[in-house]
Amino acid sequence: MPRMSHVPLAAPGPRTPHPWVWSVLYFPFGLTFGFPSIALGFLASQAGVSVGAISGVVGLSWLPSGFKWIWAPVGDYTLSRKLWYRIAITLVSAGLITMSSLPLTPRMMPLLAIVVLLTSAAGTFIAFATEGLMTHNTPPGGRGRSAGWFQAGNQFAQTAGGGIGLWLMNHVPKPWMAGAALAAILWTCSLALFLVEEPPRHLHHGSPLDKVKDAGSQLLTVLRSKAGRIGLILAVLPIGTGAAQGLFGSIAGEWNAGADTTSMVLGLGGGLAIVLGCAAGGLLAQRVSKPLAYATSCGFGLLACVVIALSPRTGAGYAVGTLFYTFTLGMSAATITAMVLAFIGDTAAATKINLFFALNTLFSLGMLRVDGWAHDAWRTNGMLYTEAGVGVAALLVFAVLAGRVRGTEAASPAPAS
Repeated sequence: MPRMSHVPLAAPGPRTPHPWVWSVLYFPFGLTFGFPSIALGFLASQAGVSVGAISGVVGLSWLPSGFKWIWAPVGDYTLSRKLWYRIAITLVSAGLITMSSLPLTPRMMPLLAIVVLLTSAAGTFIAFATEGLMTHNTPPGGRGRSAGWFQAGNQFAQTAGGGIGLWLMNHVPKPWMAGAALAAILWTCSLALFLVEEPPRHLHHGSPLDKVKDAGSQLLTVLRSKAGRIGLILAVLPIGTGAAQGLFGSIAGEWNAGADTTSMVLGLGGGLAIVLGCAAGGLLAQRVSKPLAYATSCGFGLLACVVIALSPRTGAGYAVGTLFYTFTLGMSAATITAMVLAFIGDTAAATKINLFFALNTLFSLGMLRVDGWAHDAWRTNGMLYTEAGVGVAALLVFAVLAGRVRGTEAASPAPAS
């Protein structure tokens, strides 16, 4: 009779949730961009506010994301991910209600800009929490798929979420009700927290100095790696920014596109286009190197600028051009996320992810301002050709530098105990 084995069974690991969870949890972060750029941008332009002034307000919704890696360690090393998420949802909900309540006049733009800035800063903690939960609950082999779903939620909110906000602003009895309805959507998204496991607190009993040193060590190790340096180059180049999208609501009138057409194309239609783009980007990143996938996706985005510029000034021309641009933006978002997730490791995830995302967003902010100035100087076609020309130059710079990058192979140090 064979002897019974007394080797204990391994404890089961955490159940891996379906990656759609990351779309739902990341949707509120995207709405902090989508509502100001699409809903408020369109309505302010109809009220006589200049495109330059609107681009300044929209740009402030991006500004915190350009520097969020600085305070990302707060999300990595202090409260639980889920608690930070709920705190951020509370603050963003208040910001959306305030934004929707303010009159959209030239005199109110400075106050609106402050509210947009504070709301977007609070929204960065939605990002930190979701990123930390995703890296803990997703095995390395599934991170490419999760990246596509993750960015689909973000980008869908920036497009469809903004369109929903515009529709609400035009159809509810009082403007503040639009903000309240959006806040209800955010709290509904937070219910997905019950489907994921809270990760252990890294260096929970460490001193603040220990946590600062660990965050610095994590970042330096990534930046010394060859993959990290190539990713850094791509993150800072003004490509894949989607800057022109932030002004699509403001220029819709040039194509004779009304409010309902604009909200449909930039809302539901744009949301579907960007989700498909995220899926296409994820597939591309599985078949070629991730830096090449990102550069290729950005190249399609530059082509989309030319397509919009050459499109007929009709509602149909507006729809085709902007949806193609939005599709390429989804490709770019998915491929840069897949590229970063491939080399960041598991520890201090939000800190490392957001260094690259923040740099990319900061240069997107600069490109948005360039687009606004180019529009005021040379009208819409000049803006689109400017974005395309800058992007071509950036891709040429990357082609020259990519083969000369040197660095270590290891991307992440072993987690500190």
